Amino acid sequence: MAELSNKMDFEEAYAALREVVAKLEDPKNKIEDSIALYEKACRLVLHCRRKLAEAKTQITDINERIAELKETGGDLFED
Repeated sequence: MAELSNKMDFEEAYAALREVVAKLEDPKNKIEDSIALYEKACRLVLHCRRKLAEAKTQITDINERIAELKETGGDLFED
């Protein structure tokens, strides 16, 4: 399983979260292990939410720039 890192992209964090959830579902876990896994899952969920919020902001910015270009007749292929 990947180590937790702020540098993880969404896909890495989501895959790690799925692994943690699968481990949490094992009834053989000791309570201490389950608590540690739960904390790790919570951190991964928060990281995924942040990455999704960043993506949403980027998409909103793109849509606003495109709308502005449509209104002003600007160059659509300029970076």
